[in-house]
Amino acid sequence: MAIVVTLLLLGHGSSKHPDSSRSVREHAEILSQTDCFAEVRCAFLKEEPLIENALDGVGEEQVIIVPDFLAEGYFTRQVVPAKLGDKLRSANICCTPPVGTHPMMAEIINDMAREVLGDWTVEQTSLLVVGHGSGKNPCSKQSLLGHLQEVRNNTDFAQVADLWLEELPLVSSWKEVATKRHIIVIPYLLNDGQHGGWDIPAELGLSLDQQIHGQTHDVESQQIRLTPALGTSPRFAEVISQLAEIWGQTSGE
Repeated sequence: MAIVVTLLLLGHGSSKHPDSSRSVREHAEILSQTDCFAEVRCAFLKEEPLIENALDGVGEEQVIIVPDFLAEGYFTRQVVPAKLGDKLRSANICCTPPVGTHPMMAEIINDMAREVLGDWTVEQTSLLVVGHGSGKNPCSKQSLLGHLQEVRNNTDFAQVADLWLEELPLVSSWKEVATKRHIIVIPYLLNDGQHGGWDIPAELGLSLDQQIHGQTHDVESQQIRLTPALGTSPRFAEVISQLAEIWGQTSGE
């Protein structure tokens, strides 16, 4: 891709938890060090710089907007378009689907699981992936379910199953869901934050007084290895770059 493009990453952010935007900013930092884009910016729903101001001052250059969200749902379909308004109709501006809809998510899930597999075998390991879920929009879980089916089709894990923070089956039901003694848990989240760093470990019965990620935790008769949040993978920058290239070419036709 020629250096004629401004890349704008959109994230949720938080006015209460500054770390919630860390992964989006890290993805932007990685991409700013490549020669793919003339400029890389971030904007957020809940913290500065705000999405509604993100396109101020944009001239005739091409702008590719990539929502750094893990699902297609309320925020990407309604809130973001409302914040950007008529600017989205400009011929030089295009918006891609959310990062989490890209098929490479299945590869990243598998990569993260194998990073902590260690001396376990896939044939004797349950892989549980914890998504956020939404009581308002059940469709938001479809991307993750599709990725998990790809993992099932292309790996030999004894079990690949979904758990949720706000939908059934809840993460608290992991004992009933897991079929194997060895269990790998991946938070399908952009950041560890409150959910990945506290809520999920607590629901799994892990002690928060010790190193959580990448360690073997004995919980009654089972053993758990918890990975960092999926969005901490450096491969997210690769996914974002691919989305920008594909949609940038499409918009330029």
